[in-house]
Amino acid sequence: MKNKIIGIIGGMGPQASAELYRLLIEGAKREYGARNNDDFPEILIDSVPVPDFLSYTREMEKAAVMLEDRTRRLTGYGASIISIACNTACLLIDRLQQQTSVPFTSVVDEVARKVSFHHTHVLLLASPTSLRLGLYQKALSRYGVSYALPSGKYYKELEYIIRGVIEGAKRDCLTKKLVRIVEKSIEKQSVDGIVLGCTELPLVFPAQYRLPVYNSLSILAESLLKRYYNKEVV
Repeated sequence: MKNKIIGIIGGMGPQASAELYRLLIEGAKREYGARNNDDFPEILIDSVPVPDFLSYTREMEKAAVMLEDRTRRLTGYGASIISIACNTACLLIDRLQQQTSVPFTSVVDEVARKVSFHHTHVLLLASPTSLRLGLYQKALSRYGVSYALPSGKYYKELEYIIRGVIEGAKRDCLTKKLVRIVEKSIEKQSVDGIVLGCTELPLVFPAQYRLPVYNSLSILAESLLKRYYNKEVV
């Protein structure tokens, strides 16, 4: 444990990265009894201001080059675990893995694995780019989980909500919009769980809901801590 460093590529957006850091600290206290400074994990967060590719992929190449550079930097700093505090950016994870021998922990894979232990048909919410390119759909299918998607007419609303979190808009309004999308989606499709497959969405979804909710930020924090403290990842 002492020689491990968790490397986080963040900034997409900054609020989600800050929440991931909070979850890591809270999880270290709650699950691993961290009390003193040297009980907590060593964490490097590189908040990278990459061009936006929430809804369009034209800026993805520029973003990929920046993230490749940050992957090499974190490797040089001694990171022993690397992850990205962004679901959509996991579209680039195979490319980034080629820049380092340090294993990447993919939030998408971690969420899909967790869902597979408990549920078989979930509503998937994510960024428009992620949904259009099938990022989560492929991962869930690999783990034998079927999924329902929101209607295409809600993609712009999802983008609005995600951008609203990044911009610091009033969260009550964003929460109402997100819950409305969920309610309208599950009216027409029977599901047994909800995947919040964008790191901004957990910041504006109710803490309590009538269906099980898979918070991608919480699941990533849990997985990173298990790896840091040498606990089995299940």
